[in-house]
Amino acid sequence: MSVLRVLITGASGYLGRHLLAMVPADWVVWAGYHAHPPTTRPRITALRLDIGDATATLNAVAAIRPDLVIHTAISRRAEDFDRVIVAGSGHVAQAAAAVGARLIHLSTDILFDGMAARYDETDRPCPEPEPGRPDPLSPHGRAKARAEMRVRTCHPAPTIVRTSLIYGFHPPDHSTSWLIAGLRRGEPVVLFTDQIRRPIYVFDLAQALIELAGSDFTGVIHVVGPTALSRYDFGLLLCRAFDLPTTLIRPEPTPPDVVAPRRLDLSDDLAQRLLCTPRRRPDEVCRPGAAAIPFEGL
Repeated sequence: MSVLRVLITGASGYLGRHLLAMVPADWVVWAGYHAHPPTTRPRITALRLDIGDATATLNAVAAIRPDLVIHTAISRRAEDFDRVIVAGSGHVAQAAAAVGARLIHLSTDILFDGMAARYDETDRPCPEPEPGRPDPLSPHGRAKARAEMRVRTCHPAPTIVRTSLIYGFHPPDHSTSWLIAGLRRGEPVVLFTDQIRRPIYVFDLAQALIELAGSDFTGVIHVVGPTALSRYDFGLLLCRAFDLPTTLIRPEPTPPDVVAPRRLDLSDDLAQRLLCTPRRRPDEVCRPGAAAIPFEGL
C-alpha cells in the first residue's frame, strides 16, 4: 500500500479536528497548529507552525515534503486577517508549490456580497469595495477574498473549496455553542430571517475533502450543504437536535448597521457531479435529540 504524506494546517480547529478523526489508513499526517496541540495517535504527528512566518512555513514544508497540503487554518481575530488569512495562505501555497505538493485551500461563502440570487464557481468575489456600490462584506470576508487571489498567485494548480456554515455537535461548533449557551441561560436569542446560507455537517465536509484529495480535480468547487436556510430556520433545527425550547428565539431581519451579506446561496452543481460523498440536509442531521448521541472519535 502506497502512503500519502499529508500536512493539515489548522489541525486543532473545528474542521481540522474532524479531519484528523477520519484520516484514511494510507495517510501519514503532520497536524499543523499554532497554539493548541491537537490530539495525536499513530500516523499523526503534531507540528507547531506559524503560517504568518514565511520562512518558517517554507522550512517546515521542505522538511516534511508532503504530497498533499490541506489548508484549513483560520483566525477570527481582526488583527490576524492580513498576516494569517491573506499572507499565511500565500505562504502555505508557496511552500506547497516549492515541493510539488497538491494544495486544497479552504475558502468560504462570506467573500461574496450577497447581491446575487445564486453564485457558482465562475463568480469572482471582489477583494476591495467598489465605488458607488453598497458594500455588505465584512473585513473577514474581504480577507478571505484576498487569500484566494494570493493562493492562485503562489500555487500553479490549487483546489479551492468554498464552503458555508460548518456545524456539528461533539463538540458544538462556535455558532451553535453561542446559541445553546444563550438559551440555556434563559436569554432571548435573535436570529436573522434574511441571512441565507447552506449549512454543512462537519463530517460530510471532512469526508468530501478526503474524497477530493483522492481525485485529480483542481480549480474552484463549492462544497456546501444541500439546503439553503435562514439563520432563524437553521436555529430552530439546532434546537431540535439539542432538545432546547424555541420560545426564546426571536426572528428578526438584519439591522441596517450590521455589515453582513444577506443571501449566500452557493451552487453545488459541480460537487453533485464530481463527488460521491453524501451531504446531508440539516433536517436529516438535526433529528430530535441527535446531539445527545455520543461520538467517541474526537
